[in-house]
Amino acid sequence: MTKKTTEVAVSRRPPLYIPVSRLFLDPENPRLPKEAQGKSEGELLEVLFRRFNLEELAYSMAENGYFDEEPLVVIPQQLPKKFKKVEPDNPEYVKFIGDERTKFTVVEGNRRVAAAKLLLDQGLRKKFGIKTWPKLSKAVAGNISQLPAIVYSKRREVVSYLGVRHLIGIQKWESYAKARYIDSMAESGADLDDIQAKIGDRKNATRLSYICYKILEQAKDILGYDITKAQNNFSFLILSMGGLRNFLGMPRKLSEVDYNEPVPKDKMENLHFLLSCLYGDKGSDPLIEESRDITDYLKWVLNSDEAYEYLKETGDLKEAYEYTAGEETYLHKALATANKKLDLVLGKVHRHRDKPNIREEIEKASQTIEELLKRINN
Repeated sequence: MTKKTTEVAVSRRPPLYIPVSRLFLDPENPRLPKEAQGKSEGELLEVLFRRFNLEELAYSMAENGYFDEEPLVVIPQQLPKKFKKVEPDNPEYVKFIGDERTKFTVVEGNRRVAAAKLLLDQGLRKKFGIKTWPKLSKAVAGNISQLPAIVYSKRREVVSYLGVRHLIGIQKWESYAKARYIDSMAESGADLDDIQAKIGDRKNATRLSYICYKILEQAKDILGYDITKAQNNFSFLILSMGGLRNFLGMPRKLSEVDYNEPVPKDKMENLHFLLSCLYGDKGSDPLIEESRDITDYLKWVLNSDEAYEYLKETGDLKEAYEYTAGEETYLHKALATANKKLDLVLGKVHRHRDKPNIREEIEKASQTIEELLKRINN
């Protein structure tokens, strides 16, 4: 039997060599901090220099030039409407792309472009106080003055490539950057189902990440919660969704969540408490030290009314966990443990009868037992 092959629409995109002067950094780059997005070219360049360790790239480029095996991915700025998609065989399109007035936004490779710009411009290096970067030979300067780039017409067309490369691929972005990228695609009109299909996500990770991003936006806008720590450890919130959606009043199925308001307004107090447990709040430390604290303790505590109340009163997560089976079970377990330890003490205490500290603890235990008997008999 002859196997049928699946037809896939494949578009070959040969790299073009584009002058660095026509390449511009992406103000919507998901890896940039939120406050840097939308800034000018000069401001973006400074953010990349200050925060993204361009020096190693600079030394590599000065030594080796630019590796053609790593082309940039760019989109033309102000693409005429008559070019609805990339048409490499269209003479008019080729002319537009080659026109020295056509500028491009770099959607993949911003660090490389920033390093090249700084290497080629002594004035910029002086402005940023760069004194240790290498000098370029004429050959290398010529090499990096034009960089290989794959041209897409619109951001939406880059979803598959960036998704595979950075959401599930070998050069993954940190989890919050992924979520921000997914949000930017959704804001541009892309459907989440389409995004998931294009990047081969069969585990709903894309949808979950997007929902958690929207939850943090709610926390920031409605609660005034500082989400900085949550951005840096975004995976804690994602992990929490495995067992705490009911605590937040969210539907069981992710596909039924309202993306505009994933957490209902009447559950905002619960959201605030959850984020405080995960990341702390206003100077208070988080209760979660590692991810297993979420799965082993927190999800059980917050899904138990008695344990939740105890946690709010004491801030002791592991002690609150003992209440997840109910207060009666907790009391029985605690008393059984105390009795077991007293039995062990009983066989050894005669050897320490003359020790004042031992006698003092025994008297305290006696008083506690008397008080317990009074309360249970009244």
